[in-house]
Amino acid sequence: MDERLAEVRARLLKLSEAAEADGEPLRWFEELYAGAARNSEEIPWARMEPHPKMVEWIANQPDIQGRALVVGCGLGDDAEWLAAAGFEVTAFDLSQSSIDWCCERFPSSSVNYCVADLLSPPADWLESFDLIVEIHILQAIPEQIRDQAANILPTLLNSNGQLLCIGRLLSTLIPDEPAPPWPLSQVWLEGRFEKLNPVHFNRFVNEDTPTIDRYVAAWSR
Repeated sequence: MDERLAEVRARLLKLSEAAEADGEPLRWFEELYAGAARNSEEIPWARMEPHPKMVEWIANQPDIQGRALVVGCGLGDDAEWLAAAGFEVTAFDLSQSSIDWCCERFPSSSVNYCVADLLSPPADWLESFDLIVEIHILQAIPEQIRDQAANILPTLLNSNGQLLCIGRLLSTLIPDEPAPPWPLSQVWLEGRFEKLNPVHFNRFVNEDTPTIDRYVAAWSR
């Protein structure tokens, strides 16, 4: 890990630990975005482009269209790509600063950016979406509330909806960095979404981080 990224991750870890100690385990998301002062290099997961595995998967699923929900939208690149691909997109984040940043980056966007909490989603989201995209969010949620967050996702899919998840996979590879994020096991993921139909599960590694196992997985109603 380069020195700059190590500094950012050390600050993230400090914020996460303080939030956990105060009984507000998700507070650090807002603190991180607010403290970044619109510098994307301060957000360790900010690609400033859509996730390539999401793009690849959607490209191979031409029948999926309609309403899409982006969970923990960050700086908005995944949401914007989906909108350009023809989806009616709602993108939310727990952080007001994140949403404000998205709106500033994409002032003419058709995406409905909003602040929301996955643990308590708006009632009109239930059974409403043809596609839900969750990238690197469940892995960043502390274990004591992770099950609750994961269990809510299927309730937001409509009768033909599909859930796409991308993240770090728990394996024998040991990342050279502290948590968060917490890699997720395939057993845990399959258990959380056992009421859905499995569509795809693929392990991969990025060339720049070959010591980290990752997954792209999908389920349908």
